[in-house]
Amino acid sequence: MSSVSGTANRARPGHTVPVIDLAGGPGDCIGHLAAACADWGFFQVANHGIEQQLTRALETASRNFFAQSLAAKQTVKRTLDNPFGYYDRELTKNLRDRKEIFDFAPAENTPWPAHPPRFAEVLGEYAAACHRLAQQLLELCCEGLGAAPATLASHFGRGHSSFLRLNHYPVEDPLAGTTAPPLGPFGISHHSDAGALTVLLQDTVAGLQVLRDDNWFDVLPVPDTLTINIGDMLQVWSNDRYRAPLHRVRASSGAARSSAAYFFNPDYDTVVEPLGPTVSASCPARYRPLHWGEFRRLRALGDYGDYGEEIQISRYRS
Repeated sequence: MSSVSGTANRARPGHTVPVIDLAGGPGDCIGHLAAACADWGFFQVANHGIEQQLTRALETASRNFFAQSLAAKQTVKRTLDNPFGYYDRELTKNLRDRKEIFDFAPAENTPWPAHPPRFAEVLGEYAAACHRLAQQLLELCCEGLGAAPATLASHFGRGHSSFLRLNHYPVEDPLAGTTAPPLGPFGISHHSDAGALTVLLQDTVAGLQVLRDDNWFDVLPVPDTLTINIGDMLQVWSNDRYRAPLHRVRASSGAARSSAAYFFNPDYDTVVEPLGPTVSASCPARYRPLHWGEFRRLRALGDYGDYGEEIQISRYRS
C-alpha cells in the first residue's frame, strides 16, 4: 500500500499527467489513454468538444453562487435524506474538508437558489455536455481493455446516477466559530472516486495532487483542457489494469480555488465485476461482484457525516 503521508512534490519533467488530444480520433487515442489509465489513473484531454462559452458560463455561475452569504447558501442546504444542494461540512477520511460544495443531478430533487440567475439552466447544460464526453471516454477505455466500445454503455443511459459538483476552496473557514466538526488539514483529504470516471474543470489555481510511486504530484491546470481520473468502478471492470488513483486537494492559502467535477456513475442497479477480456487463467478476477447502489449509499453516508468507516473498494477484493 502506498504511503499517503508524504509532503507535496511539484511536478517534475517526466512526471506530469499525460495530455491526450481527442481531435485525432479513436485510433490515435486508445493506446495513449490505456497507458495513462494504467500508469497515472489521471490524464487531461484537449479538443474535448465542450464549448468554452459553456465552461465560462459555469465558472461564472459557480463564482456568483459561492460569493453569496452563508445564510443565503444554506437555504438550499443538503440533508441526510436529500444529498443534493449546498453543503459545507463534508467529511473525507472522517475529517471535515476545507471546502464548500453544490451538488446537482439530472432528474433528482435538487433545491435551487433564487440567485444567481440561470443557475439551474447552466448546470444542466454543462452536466449534459460532460456526460457525452464521459461516454466517449468510456468507449475508448473499453477498447483499451480489449472489449467492444459499447460494452458498458447500457449502465450509463437513462437512469444513470451521475452528478455534477461545484467545489469552492476558500482561504478562510466559513464555519469558524460554529459547532461544525474540526477542519482537516486539506481542501479534500486523500481518497479515490467511487464511480467510473470523473471529468474535472479546474480554474487557474493549482491544488489538486495525485499519489504515484509514493510521492504526491501536482495535477497542474492546463488551459483549454479537462482533467479526467479513473474511479473505483472502472478499476473493478478493468480487473486492476486501470487504477483509481488516490488524490487530494491542498488547503487554499493566498487565493481561493474553484473547480467543477462531473462524477460519471452507472445505474444504481448495476452489478460491477471484472470484464471478460480482463480475466484469464493467469489473471483471475480480483473482485467479487458488487452492487453499485449499495456501495454508493455507504460511501455517501461517510461523506455526509461521521457514520462509521468510509467504505473502500478493497472490501470487495477476492
